[in-house]
Amino acid sequence: MAKNNNNKKRQETGGLQAPKMTVAEKEELKEVKAKARKKEKVKKDKSDRPNFFVRIGRGFRGIFEELKKVRWPTFAKTVAKTGVVLGVVLIFSLVVFGIDQGLSQLYRLLTRNL
Repeated sequence: MAKNNNNKKRQETGGLQAPKMTVAEKEELKEVKAKARKKEKVKKDKSDRPNFFVRIGRGFRGIFEELKKVRWPTFAKTVAKTGVVLGVVLIFSLVVFGIDQGLSQLYRLLTRNL
């Protein structure tokens, strides 16, 4: 009979039941939530933050520290890659120019007869 009652409870709750918590666990959970609320209040208090310019200065300092960690390419690699980019741009410019000229000629042919 006990199995039937458990099955009915599972069906009513969708098969999931929250685990039973002891009194000590409930108290610990309350303490954790209270600490979290206290941290939120501290974060919301803006009087503890340094002024705007100090924060901006720290931000720029962090940016420059990260830039020091970057592994920069050599001058030769930079020139080579720039050449590749310029070559690709030139090729695509010629292709777009050719398509434009072709469509212009087609438009002139179509409008000349009207």
